[in-house]
Amino acid sequence: MKIIATLIALTACQLIYGQILHQTIREDKTHEYWFSLDQYQKPLNYAIEIAHLGGNINRLNGKISGNKKNGVVTISDTKGKLLFEKNLNPDLLFEFATDQKEIVIEFLVEGFVTYSKKVNAETLSVLVLKLQPESQEAVYQINAQKELSTTELDTIMQCVNNCVQYNVNKDVSSCGKKGEFTISIQP
Repeated sequence: MKIIATLIALTACQLIYGQILHQTIREDKTHEYWFSLDQYQKPLNYAIEIAHLGGNINRLNGKISGNKKNGVVTISDTKGKLLFEKNLNPDLLFEFATDQKEIVIEFLVEGFVTYSKKVNAETLSVLVLKLQPESQEAVYQINAQKELSTTELDTIMQCVNNCVQYNVNKDVSSCGKKGEFTISIQP
C-alpha cells in the first residue's frame, strides 16, 4: 500500500512540478523530495542586425539586455578561418564589418549550449538566435519534518535557483529552515 501511495504521489507531483524527481515518506514520517532546476532555465533570445554598408561590405550589430552572464562571439569564414572574436560583457554587445558573403557566427555564453550558425550576410537583415540553456545535472534533496505544500516547495526551489545563478555560488543549505527542513545536493 505504501508503494502505491508513493507512486500516486510521484505521478501527481510530476504533473504539478516537472522538476520534482522523487518524493518519499520515510518510516519515521519525515519527507524527502528530490528536484532539479531545469524548469528555471530559460532560453536567451539574441538579435543581430545586418546592415549593408554599400558594395560588398556588411556590418553586424548584436545586442541583448537583461543577460547576467559573459560570453564570447566568434565569426569565421566557411573554411574555418577566424575573422573576429570578442569577449562579451553581460549586455552581449558587439559590432563587426565584413566583405564575406557567407559567415559562421558562434556564441558561447556561460550556462548555455554553444550556438553556431552559417548565414549569408547579403540576404539577411536580422538574425534572431535562441540560445538554449545547458541541462542542469545537479539534483537537490529536501529532507523535511512534515509534508511540504506546493507553495513551500516552489519557494525552496526558487531559493536554490537564486543561490546557483549569476555566479552567486551561495551555499544551497542556506535555503533550509532549522528544525523544519534541510537542503543538500544529491551525490
